[in-house]
Amino acid sequence: MSEIKWKQVSVKQVPGRGSEAFATVGQGRVSLSASACNMIEDIYEYNYIEAHAGKVNDITEKIGLRFSKTKTPNSLCYSRRKYKNKLVGGLEVRSKALIAEFYGKTKDNKSTRHPVEIIDDTMIAIDITREL
Repeated sequence: MSEIKWKQVSVKQVPGRGSEAFATVGQGRVSLSASACNMIEDIYEYNYIEAHAGKVNDITEKIGLRFSKTKTPNSLCYSRRKYKNKLVGGLEVRSKALIAEFYGKTKDNKSTRHPVEIIDDTMIAIDITREL
């Protein structure tokens, strides 16, 4: 039996994506990072979200989320994210129908991260053509 020789490897720890604005999509929900939420001023004062399809040549490339203080027939509720029972930055929209609208059933067991951009004072867009 040979003796194992150990050699230290040089690796650097890469900082997390804490400052990056992104959305995690799949498994019946859309989750927005704290940085994505910071794009909309006073985002947590809004109660509802309306989903919009951003299309190019009739193909959906972006999911638009418009924040509203009033309920409409197509609005969805969201919840704030919690860590150890305390509210933290970020939010989550739980809606299998929303995911199915854009992905069909393909996102039932898989989640992906996508970049987020601001559209206007009350709307952000998730670029579903790019993954992080």
